[in-house]
Formats: sequence, structure tokens, C-alpha cells
Amino acid sequence: MRRGHVFLLLAFAALAFGCDDAAPGDAGPATIDAGTPDAGAPDAGAPDAGQPRPSPPATLSEAGLFESGVSGPYADGVRPYDVRFPLWTDDLTKRRSLWLPPGTSIDTSDPDHWAFPEGTRIFKELLLADRPIETRLLWKAGPGTGDWVYVSYVYRADGSDADPTPSGAVDALGTFHDVPDTDGCRNCHQGGGDFTLGLGAMQLDRATFDVWIADGILPPDAPFAEPPGDATQAAALGYLHGNCGHCHGALHPLAAQRTMRLRLPVGVTDPFAAPAWVTTLGLAAHHDIAGTTMLVVGRAPEMSQLYVRMGLRGDTAMPPLGTERVDDAGRAAVAAWINGD
Repeated sequence: MRRGHVFLLLAFAALAFGCDDAAPGDAGPATIDAGTPDAGAPDAGAPDAGQPRPSPPATLSEAGLFESGVSGPYADGVRPYDVRFPLWTDDLTKRRSLWLPPGTSIDTSDPDHWAFPEGTRIFKELLLADRPIETRLLWKAGPGTGDWVYVSYVYRADGSDADPTPSGAVDALGTFHDVPDTDGCRNCHQGGGDFTLGLGAMQLDRATFDVWIADGILPPDAPFAEPPGDATQAAALGYLHGNCGHCHGALHPLAAQRTMRLRLPVGVTDPFAAPAWVTTLGLAAHHDIAGTTMLVVGRAPEMSQLYVRMGLRGDTAMPPLGTERVDDAGRAAVAAWINGD
């Protein structure tokens, strides 16, 4: 089964969990030509998506992640960070980092959807056994939420550099890892508010959060959020938020076709008031998938479509992109939550 193709995105739209329920001046650490249109540049899905867009940097070495080349110390101002509920990508190692234009900060006035200044760059490096496979770049090339330029850079066989690969790659560098195309990237990220996913009050780890407060990257009144409930409930609600909430949330374009909500808002203190519980327990699914017709059946994970689809691979898998292997630990956390353990 290979992903990143249009037919899978259509299948995702039809079969996603929620469809199964009822109803630059200083451009940054490296110079980017922001005025050069690129007919092949990724489309951010914004209202002005038909307008010319700046090209992404021609190679990873030009993207401003490292002081030079594609390894070694990070460039000045690049800030590594960690998340508490990482998106499952077949257990690949991930390194995440952020660069903000000097003198700017993240707007946390909406605690559920942080907003980023023009010029922001976010990098995610994916490695297998310490070998870099791809690095993903999100670059906010304009002031609006639809102004993000995004692309994955796939490393050359000799590791000398990495090249933008908007069409994705199957079994990149001879590994099992498939690099998603830009349609796949957009399909998930368009549910993230200002297009970002892992950077938020519910996801950013505490150590990074405290450093960014001290450094002025976050305002002093920025909230830090924790999933509610005991350890079992918090683990499952956090996992579903980090792995599923960007698509199964109110902002995703397909939200009107979905009533299931797996994104966890800041401020929820009762685990039984969490959207993941309220919008799944005892509710019928629209499809019969692998013998399941209910989203969540209390104390019966094997009858709960949410849990069962996490264990599938193919057109009915969840998540539908970026993974070929089942996350056994994540499934176990969700099963324990359904069982009330």
C-alpha cells in the first residue's frame, strides 16, 4: 500500500472517522527570493491560492536550518523544540526546530491556535537509524494564514544535500518510508489554524515552553495546557489530540461532514467532557468497517471503530497518510481509555 496519491485523499475524505458518524526584507537565516513565482510551488489552499507564490529554497542547504550544508550546528536563531504527543510516523526519529524573525514572537491570544509572524520557518527532520531521510519545511511567506509555503526535502544518496520533492517519494532512499506529497501535507495542515500542528499549548513540552517564555518567544501570559483526567485518560486524550485532532477538529474543511472531534481544547478539566469522549461514546458510525458500526463502545475496544481503524493499513487506515506500520503503543493507550482502565 502506497500513500500520497490523490485517490487516497479522496478515500480519506469519504472514510475519515468523522464521515463515519451521524451525519521578505530580512527573510531569515538564508536568503529566499520571495518575488519569484513558481508554477510548481506548493499550493497552500488559501483564498488567493491562484496568485503567484514564492519558491521554496532550491535545496535544504539554502533553507537556513544549518550554519552551512545539511549537518552540524543549527543556524543562528534556530530553536529546537519537543512535543508531548508526537505524530506517529512508523517510529522514525524526529527533530523539530523553529526560526522566528528577530524581534518577533508567537501570538497565543487564541490558546488553541497559535499564530506566527511573517517569515516564520518550522523544520521537521525525519531520520531512520540516525540516517536523515527527509526534512519538511513550513515557511510563512506572507502575513496571512494562507501564505505558507511548504515542501519536503529528500536527501541525496550521498547525503550531500536534500532536494525539494513536492510530488513525494515512495520508499525514500531505499527505506520503507514514504514521503507525502504536498497535497497530503495540506490535507492535514489545513486543520491547524495557522497551518501548524505540533506548536501549541497542548503539545509543546514544558521545558521548551519555559525557555520560550523566558526568551520572549511566547508572551508571559501564554497558557500551558495539560490533558484532563488520570494517567490513562490523559495519555489517550493527548494521543488523539496530537495524532488525529488536526483533521478531526472544527477548523478542518471536512468538519461539516464530521461530528466526531478528537482535538482537545485548552481549558477542558473533566475528561468526560472532552470532545473525544462526548462525540464518540455510543454513537453510530456511517460505515461498517472491519465489522464495527459504532465509533466507541465502552469497555469494548474491539467493537470500537476508532480503535479498530488504528490497527488497519490500507484505504480504511487511520491515520491515512505518513505511516505503513501500526502504532501498537498508541493503540494500547486508546484501548485502556475505552476500557476505563
